[in-house]
Amino acid sequence: MLSELRRSIDNIDEELIKLIGERIRLATEIGKVKRSLGLPVIDRDREGEVIAKWVEGLSRFGVDAETAIGIAQSIIRASTRAQLVGRLGIGVTIIGSGRVGRTLAKALGRVADVVLQRHDEELVPNDVIILAMKPTDESINILSRYSGRLRGSIVMDSFSVKTPMFRLIEDESLRAGFHYISIHPLFGELSNPIGETVILIPSKTSGDKLEIAKDLFTGAGLNVVVLSSPEEHDRFMAYLQVAHHVLLLTLYAALRRIGVDLNTQLVTHSLRYTFKALERVLEQVEVSSELFRLNPYSRSVVGELGDLLKEVVEGLDKGDMTGVLGHDNQGIQG
Repeated sequence: MLSELRRSIDNIDEELIKLIGERIRLATEIGKVKRSLGLPVIDRDREGEVIAKWVEGLSRFGVDAETAIGIAQSIIRASTRAQLVGRLGIGVTIIGSGRVGRTLAKALGRVADVVLQRHDEELVPNDVIILAMKPTDESINILSRYSGRLRGSIVMDSFSVKTPMFRLIEDESLRAGFHYISIHPLFGELSNPIGETVILIPSKTSGDKLEIAKDLFTGAGLNVVVLSSPEEHDRFMAYLQVAHHVLLLTLYAALRRIGVDLNTQLVTHSLRYTFKALERVLEQVEVSSELFRLNPYSRSVVGELGDLLKEVVEGLDKGDMTGVLGHDNQGIQG
């Protein structure tokens, strides 16, 4: 009986493999059409539709939503990878072999010839040079030391905070004759960063190289968002990074005060996802500290959080969050 059931499963697996293979083949064709139309590889709306279809369909067979989402996302990632362009004929040197450097090397290695090196190694000149380092004087020193080898290259930094280093590197690019584009990968160390986002900030010397940078990252399966200035970037990140980390760490401190840790069984379904995010922050508390100290907008944004906390509490107490959230919230009012 068991052997017969397993043979049936094996037959179904064979069919599934063929169907998934055919899906990936079609995804490859879709990638060609997208490139001909100038469309990005990632389409979040379409992904949402596909995931919703899988959740609804598998729910009829008793599969929970989380499992269905995981299956759909795995298939989407494989299909997305099939849509990526071939080699771009671009050479990239990444200075810094830490988490960011390693992940960028994995991502860009799909479409470019990548050299990953430590900051104390002799620079390998290339079409693109990425400083995957902390925003310190050492970064400027590297650019000054090798200025003669950088002329004509595209130089990028991957700093999480842009001011004041952006202006210093921009000035160096004007002096040394390289094209400067600042980037910020919105992800840490990942084995498969397809679908993640990277911010690009052009400078006075970017010129038409911004389009090459876009092609490099979108070709590797990353979403690209272009911001106009380092100040705009840091204002956004003060909310999207600093405030996020501060709130998570505050929650953790409150839980520890009452003797609750992240392994507690007293966890709701939604809190479980919050704990996962909190675990990542706790693994790199020094990063949270660095973001807070270096971002010039940190303290003003954290001050806003204190004021907003009072407004949220008042809104919850009144049963009306319209004033705080800016729209009707029937779940609270009703």
